Amino acid sequence: MNKSDPWVPFADIIRDPWSKIKATKAKTGKKIIGHILPDVPEELIHAAGAIPIAVAGAGIPISLSQAHIPGYSCSHAMGALELGLRGELDVLDGMIIPYVCDTTRNLYHLWRNLFPDSPCEFLRLPKKIGDSNAKQYLKEEYLRISKWLEGITGNKIVDDTLVSSISIYNKSRDQLRSAYQMMGTSPSSWTASRVISLFESAVRVPREEHLTMLERLPWNVSADPETDHPRIYVRGKVWDPAEITALFDEYGFTLVGDEIVTGNRSVVIDPIIQEDLLQSLVDRHMSLIPYTGYHIEPSQMIDDFLARIKNSKAQGVVFLNPKFCEAAAFDTPDLIFALQKNSIPNLALETSSRGTSLSQIRLRLEAFKEILAGDLP
Repeated sequence: MNKSDPWVPFADIIRDPWSKIKATKAKTGKKIIGHILPDVPEELIHAAGAIPIAVAGAGIPISLSQAHIPGYSCSHAMGALELGLRGELDVLDGMIIPYVCDTTRNLYHLWRNLFPDSPCEFLRLPKKIGDSNAKQYLKEEYLRISKWLEGITGNKIVDDTLVSSISIYNKSRDQLRSAYQMMGTSPSSWTASRVISLFESAVRVPREEHLTMLERLPWNVSADPETDHPRIYVRGKVWDPAEITALFDEYGFTLVGDEIVTGNRSVVIDPIIQEDLLQSLVDRHMSLIPYTGYHIEPSQMIDDFLARIKNSKAQGVVFLNPKFCEAAAFDTPDLIFALQKNSIPNLALETSSRGTSLSQIRLRLEAFKEILAGDLP
């Protein structure tokens, strides 16, 4: 690749996001608010006049964080803490950590103790999505976080700025949805690794800048001839190991749906602008594919999962289960049983940036492709 290749800037951002963020802060003078994935509403940060930047820990080599967080914690949390301890996150003017599991709750308390001079807030997301009080609870949480953001930036979040922010992010989600669809029609140029790089980079730069970068991509490329590439649906949290999408490309899989926080899940639904703008963001959150660890009635969880697979027209399902994630481990057996009952092939991979063998994953993906092709029993 060369610098004239429109895909290069997205890969550059993922490879070294913090140099880019430091340059952006120096140029714009705006506050930088970090957030741990998933489900922190970036529109609120943007409407407060700050730049939201996701802190992703998967794939970060671990050394310093081992002294502070148990070794059986997931790579996502350990890597985020590692970045903080290295000083990479000194550019941040604040941090938001969402409550999605025990590990993120512990990470919040660690962050407050280890970085006492850096403002940090805990977004207490409702765990019982179906509870009658969940929406009102989340709206009050969003209001509290909004006040905290206003205190950091000195800017009031008013309706006009929030409408503008929601509109920008809706436009971004629309473009990313279009990119996802391009994988199905032109997979030779719009590969899974390239398309997912768009999603991964979107949360690491100002969204307006990312939209400009997207305009330079080859949107008018001709569709590929019909192929028999196996269509897969991916359930998981993060793209860990990072090379997994390149392996999908290597074996000719077509990604038709996923539940990864920097994948299709992040763009499948837009907030509908209404008079109560906070309620718009609340309604979107409640309509997202539930994150692993949220409390949902088991039969509903299974039925909804099967419906998503059916709608995607996937031939098989790949689970990317983060090592040491109890929530994923708890849900997976029921989901696998449901897939088997419905004769849907599946492959469960326990992945981690620490100790995952790419050669083993490669072999298992190769065998899974043969199963989908009917070459193996």
